[in-house]
Amino acid sequence: MKSLGYKVQQIETNTIKKIYLELTDRCNLDCSICYRKGWGISPKDMELRVLDKFIKDIEGIEGIETIVLGGIGEPTYHGDILDILEKLKGYNLHMTTNGTLLTEDLMKKMIETVHTITVSVDGMQEKFKEIRGIELNLIVESLKNLEKLKQQMNSPYPKVELQFVVSRDNISDIYKVVQLASDLNSSRLIISNLIPQGEDHKDNIVYEIYPTEENKNLLTKIRNYALGKGLNIHIPAMALKTERSCNFIEDMTTFITSTGEVTPCYRLSHDGDEYVFGRDKKVKKYSFGNIMDTPLLDIWNNERYHQFRYTLHNNLYPSCMDCDLVEGCELPRESEDCFGNTISCSDCLWGRKFVVCP
Repeated sequence: MKSLGYKVQQIETNTIKKIYLELTDRCNLDCSICYRKGWGISPKDMELRVLDKFIKDIEGIEGIETIVLGGIGEPTYHGDILDILEKLKGYNLHMTTNGTLLTEDLMKKMIETVHTITVSVDGMQEKFKEIRGIELNLIVESLKNLEKLKQQMNSPYPKVELQFVVSRDNISDIYKVVQLASDLNSSRLIISNLIPQGEDHKDNIVYEIYPTEENKNLLTKIRNYALGKGLNIHIPAMALKTERSCNFIEDMTTFITSTGEVTPCYRLSHDGDEYVFGRDKKVKKYSFGNIMDTPLLDIWNNERYHQFRYTLHNNLYPSCMDCDLVEGCELPRESEDCFGNTISCSDCLWGRKFVVCP
């Protein structure tokens, strides 16, 4: 690797610790705030031949700690979800789900195979239905039934987490969601922030460039309220901070799409549109290869992927969000930057901890 003229840290290259496996990018819901709103593609399920190739590839990889069954679609919507869980039962599985398709057979299989599930709850009755188009009680009853089955089968798994995507539209429900998480004996409540996908949502964010007393006080009150309930809570950044890091890089994580493409993260797994502090931008999919053509570990260790991780780990990219020139600069609108990176993370809401992945 060419010297950059100053000392930078190397990162481990041959170990993948966490894998996001997108079983499908289809969903049975059409939520008003969904990241899929910015897509222009036809979603599809992962073919079983792709899954089988994935399983073959990971058999030779030591050190895998977690496989997250999620992505942008709803994993339980895949027609072969029961067989898939059986095939992957030897791994530590974490599933993200909207919780609407939890049949008794699926819940029993999840109890046998899945360690943790993260269920999206973006408000209480009225707000939840407004966002998701269904009744919250359907999710609550399913989770209560899951708890009963766990007791019958004498298993503490899967542990249940709730995730709340906060915006100006639903922030008034945040304390009630904390209470709901406590009532359901959730192992954790994850609060994340909205990524606006259309102009109608661009001003619905509650996070800001500069810290305010209002947000500071809100975070303190929410944290104290959750602690009073004995609830483990994760709270995102609500204002821009100097430090930045990518959990996908630091946790040695990769993302595999429903078609077998190996991408670095949620954000770069699909083409789409988003708004960052009111600025519209095009996000481009960035693939390092397809597991149907090349083994996963070979893709992970190829020079291009290594250089990408090296760049992010050592912060060798600009910070667009607080740049004085950002409003007149065209580069961020196409996910490029002034350091010459053609796929840039300089405007990433995940890297600044506004947005959180399970």
